[in-house]
Parts: sequence; structure tokens; C-alpha cells
Amino acid sequence: MNHSTVRRQAPTDRREGRLGVSHAAGLVLGMLIIRGLQAVFRTEVHGAEHLRHAPGALVLSNHRRDSDGPLLGGVLMHPEGLRFKGVEPFFIAREDLFRPGFLGQYLQDYPRPLRLLRHLPLAGALSAIQLRPLRRIPEYSLGEVLTDVLEQLGDRPLAQTLRPAWVQRVAHALGRDAAVLRVSDALRAPRALRYQTHAFRRLTRATFRALLPYQRSVIAGQLQAFAHLVEDGATILLEPEGRISPDGRFHRPRQALHYLLNASTRTPHILPVAISYDFMRPGRTRVLVRFGPPLHGLSGQSRRATDTTVARAVLGLWTVCASQLTGYYLLHHDAPTTRDALSAALAHWFTEIAQRCARLGVPLDPLLADPKGRQRRARECAAWSLRARPDRTRLEYLDRELNAIASAHPGLLDGDTAQ
Repeated sequence: MNHSTVRRQAPTDRREGRLGVSHAAGLVLGMLIIRGLQAVFRTEVHGAEHLRHAPGALVLSNHRRDSDGPLLGGVLMHPEGLRFKGVEPFFIAREDLFRPGFLGQYLQDYPRPLRLLRHLPLAGALSAIQLRPLRRIPEYSLGEVLTDVLEQLGDRPLAQTLRPAWVQRVAHALGRDAAVLRVSDALRAPRALRYQTHAFRRLTRATFRALLPYQRSVIAGQLQAFAHLVEDGATILLEPEGRISPDGRFHRPRQALHYLLNASTRTPHILPVAISYDFMRPGRTRVLVRFGPPLHGLSGQSRRATDTTVARAVLGLWTVCASQLTGYYLLHHDAPTTRDALSAALAHWFTEIAQRCARLGVPLDPLLADPKGRQRRARECAAWSLRARPDRTRLEYLDRELNAIASAHPGLLDGDTAQ
């Protein structure tokens, strides 16, 4: 594939005939992000032949970590040296990333050196690397929703705006009488309170109903902007679940996917991709990225039919890796407690699943398809497990990942003694 032929035309400064400053800054920032991720993750791409469909496509992926989007963006952009040889996508991103102070809140539990980044303004940088915001109601903060109330409905008494328990919380934080507080007063509450999410649940029913038309109009405008990108033939990277999976499953796509497929007169390619993280190993975490053939005929279908087709396509591409198998094994089996015994048990388990994957056509990590690779990964996973002692919550997440894959490939886990 000649990547240079699929690269999106960059915006230019007409007066000087050169790359626009914001685009050039985005390229530099994008390169720094991708190279930084390459120091942490080792990305392996399968199904790369399908990337010829990437220009002008809706690229749809499952969502496992915050790193998913930048990693997939790096695959699509295909950096060589100091240049990108592939297609430069637009990213549909959660709107709260653009919120002032988001980075400070996000990094508050990180090591102190990283927390020094909390004062960096994100909005301009994100726009430069072609992230575009989409409002997600669950992440909308109390401060943001109160700002909307102030602008759309006026400086109402807080008791008419928030539920009683939240009026009291604001009053306590400000050290004032709840009866005299107004919306503008609540906007001076401590940041920890203003950054509380699921803010629409804090509103009175009357206020929520009064504000709902405005919220719908904002989301409609954002979706229309993405529809214009589709019309223009841009490549758009979308994680249709709308958030990182909280439990390891693949969740129903949100409304944006169905809207974009039907709001444009141009029918884009739908390019499915699945991403798996194989982290139980020394060194960098392996990231297994698998592209599938484009999906056709989704425009004009019902949302339920669209969601079902996309979910099946993504689940069908999800690669079985050693970390998932180890998590499942430790959760469901009486695992040995010595390294050699656990390594032998895992090697046997990997072999059993590798045979089932070959029989059922399930995507399998190439290392597990090779006997020597299975032995090596069994030793590495055994050593990692005994050293890290993963808690039950982490094992259950991996278990649900493997069961999500099995839902697209009946028989993958049949016959296991734990079933």
C-alpha cells in the first residue's frame, strides 16, 4: 500500500502557500504523542491490508484504555521518520477533555512529576491534533450545567435549581444560608464540588425539562459538524461505546454512530477494528490491533440493526491473548502457587484454547499459535501473576473480555471445567 496516496490534504495559508500554523503545530504534537506511546506500548497490527479503505472511512473500535485513540491514530497516520505517510484522522472525543482544569483533575492521583502538567491548557492542543468534542451527558459536570442554567434560564434561586441535598452541600461548602443562594453563588463553590459529574441528576425536574431543549440543540450541532466532515470525505475515528468499558464487555454503541451513517448524503466506508492489551509480560505492553474488511449497507438501517452489525464485527476481530486467558484461568481454576507448576498449567490451557481458536476461526495472538511462543508466554504470565498478585476485580475484567469474544464465537469456552 502506498500510504502517501491516502494522506488527507492539509489546510494551507493562501497568502503564503504553506501549511497553516495550527495544522503544523498539530503534526508536531501528534508526532510527540505517538513517539511517546511507542516508548510505552509495542503495537502489532493485523489485517493491515484493509487500511487501503481508511481514507474517508468511519473507523470504529472498541474502547479499553485512554491510550486507544492515540494508538489507533498512530497506526492510521503511519509515521516514518519525521513525517506521516498515512491518513490523518479526526477524532470524536468526550467534551470534558476540553474543559478548563480537566488535566489537573485527571492527573491528581498520578505521580507528582506528571501532576506538573496539570496547568497545561488542553483545548488548543486537542484541536490542533484534530480532536473534536462531543457532549456526553454522564460526564457533564455540575459547574458546566449550572453555567448553562445561568446563561439560558437566568440567575435563579439555587433551591429552585438543584435537589435539596445538593443545595445543602453547596451551602455547607460556601458557609452560607441555603435559602439565599443563587446559581451564580454556586459557581463559586470549591472545584471538587463543581467538577462532580452526572450533574443532570442533581437538577430539579422542572429545571432539567427547561434546560433539555438547549442541551439537545448543542449535541445536534456537534453531530452536524461531524456529518459535514463525513460529507467532505474525512477519516473519522469513533469509539462507538462512547466511553472506556467499565467491565470488560463491549457495550451498545451510542446514538452518534447511527446519526453519522444517516445524516450525510455520502456513504462512508465503515472500517471495524479491535484492540487488545497483552500486559502480563516484562517490558512494554503489547497492543494487538486487528482491522477487518469494511462493512456495507448500514445506511438506512434501524439503529438496532446497525448496532448489532457493528458489535458483531468488532467482537469478531477481538484478538485472544495470553493476559485474557491467564485472568480467566486464575479466576476459574485452582491455580498452582509455584512458578513452574503455574507455567505448565497455563501452557496446557493456552494450547487447548489455541486449538479451539483454529477450529472456530477466532483471532488469536500469533505468539499463542506457535508452541514455543505459548511456552514463553506461559512462563511470563506465571511470573507476572505471582509477582503482581492481581486482585479479583482485575481478573473479572479479563474474564469478561474473554467472554465477550466468546459471545461472537460460540464454542470457544465450551467444555471448560469452570463453565
